[in-house]
Amino acid sequence: MRLITRTALVTSIVGAFALATPLMATASAHAIISLKGVSAVAGTSSAMTLEIQHGCLPSEATVQVEAFVGAPWRAVQPQAVDGWSSSLSKQSKGGWHITWVRQGEPVPFGTPTFFPIAVAWPASAGTYGMSVMQLCTHGTSYYWNEKYAPASATSDSPPLTPRPEVLVVSKASASNTPKPSASATPMAHMH
Repeated sequence: MRLITRTALVTSIVGAFALATPLMATASAHAIISLKGVSAVAGTSSAMTLEIQHGCLPSEATVQVEAFVGAPWRAVQPQAVDGWSSSLSKQSKGGWHITWVRQGEPVPFGTPTFFPIAVAWPASAGTYGMSVMQLCTHGTSYYWNEKYAPASATSDSPPLTPRPEVLVVSKASASNTPKPSASATPMAHMH
């Protein structure tokens, strides 16, 4: 009798997980910012990488990625990525708009893509967001622009499409952090 009870329990757990799996599959990948171990220091320049983890669900390939930063970001400059062209424009209310367009075949669904960016960080310490849009084949897109917040009665935490953010620290608090790498593009060449 105990074996039947344990088997029934395992079957119930597996069945519940199988029912929950399609619901979990509706969550999108995140747009991720990586600083590669180097702090973003107010008023300085260094590099960051924007990662798009995979294509659009259920299995669409990526054809374009766009990133938007507000006026506090002093400058951004997309770096070369094999198989992608990039453009940069200033937004009418300040800030920057970067567009990467895939050249040739779209990036297959399960393939992460990394976009290095040289950045002139905001002049003041604080948390700064980067809204990101991913466009895929068949017209599907994701727009990561929801500010991360605690769960409430009307919204989950984290949201389905959280906006990637960067913590920019003051020069005083960054004195014990590694120095920016020499591989970052000098800001003198940025728009």
